[in-house]
Amino acid sequence: MCLNPPSSIVVVVPPSSSSSSSSSLSLTTTTRGRRRRPSSSSSSPTSLDSTSADVTGVVMGAPGTADLPWSELGFEYRNTKSHLRMVYRDGKWEDAEMVESPYLSVHIGATALHYGQACFEGLKAFAHADGSVYLFRPDENANRINRSASRVMMPEIPVETFVKACNDVVKDNIAYVPPYGSGGALYLRPLLFGSGPRIGLQPSEEYTFLIMVIPVGDYYKGGLAKPVSGLIVDEYDRAAPKGVGSAKVAGNYAADLIPNVEAKKMGYPICLYLDAATHTKVEEFSTSNFIGIDNTNRRYVTPRSPSVLPSVTNKSLQTIARDIGMTVEARDIMVEELDTFDEVIACGTAVVVTPIGSLTRLNAEGGGGASSTYRFTEDVGETTRVLYDRVRSIQNGEVEDVHNWNFKVE
Repeated sequence: MCLNPPSSIVVVVPPSSSSSSSSSLSLTTTTRGRRRRPSSSSSSPTSLDSTSADVTGVVMGAPGTADLPWSELGFEYRNTKSHLRMVYRDGKWEDAEMVESPYLSVHIGATALHYGQACFEGLKAFAHADGSVYLFRPDENANRINRSASRVMMPEIPVETFVKACNDVVKDNIAYVPPYGSGGALYLRPLLFGSGPRIGLQPSEEYTFLIMVIPVGDYYKGGLAKPVSGLIVDEYDRAAPKGVGSAKVAGNYAADLIPNVEAKKMGYPICLYLDAATHTKVEEFSTSNFIGIDNTNRRYVTPRSPSVLPSVTNKSLQTIARDIGMTVEARDIMVEELDTFDEVIACGTAVVVTPIGSLTRLNAEGGGGASSTYRFTEDVGETTRVLYDRVRSIQNGEVEDVHNWNFKVE
């Protein structure tokens, strides 16, 4: 079910003076006791232009003005100015607010804590050469968080509300958007969770939606890294058949903690999971989709499985692959077929692509010891580099955005 969007955004920056709630349809801003009322407007789910409401009541500043070592940023948490918060209660979404404190006060009986009723997203905003800032495909993340929410019985967020929330939180934290040329981006982490108390197993009656933002650097300093070695996992499963593997729910990632740590101790920085029912088909990496590249036949092959999380990055790369004349195949991939690929890629929001140099299967079912190692390129493959360069050029505004993936922040 798609619920009506809240009528306004309320920005709260403590300490603030006391204020009463407003039923006005205009956006209300409270900034250290100063109250402003910009004119109300609506925003389109596919466009963010001058009709987007002004979240701060002032002209948007320039990206990259925060005092940070932009060239040294990694992929780790940093405090920023604010996060966006919006609550669902009594059957509707209330007005959103910007909050400076990174801490939450959550009920001890919240369903997210007891029953894992929580899902999240990940997307980025990029500064372009002219100083403008763009979100990359936020509408796709809106659709995905709604699919995840429905799977664990949480209310959906209207696409236009989600996109506008992303716009507004980036605008409020514009100084933390890494400048063009730094290789970095502002990472957005939308989170939706059951915040109301329940003791029995049933959905919450209250939900909280947040978007926190973090400036992150280029995952690969100086360009794509050399291919890494991956471990094919047999002793653990990422997701059960007909379970929640296709949803970006919080608990899915906890299941990967033990195998991920164990793999790294053995010298494998990334894990590849197989289908839980038969352990004969490739599913996905720990936090990334699987892509196999057959350069001879110009094929881009990726698993199609109800327990694999649909990736916005994978979807984008598939489009680019078609643009450059490749055939895209989404289908079952048997483990033995790994031998047919010239290049293997793990793709996701954080890194875009991770080149895989080899995949090793230890103690495979029915055998002992090192069952097999599948080897690919020792250096970054040609197709991997083309796909990476093309999507990064689109994100950075360096080539024409022919598919209209970039949403301008205003």
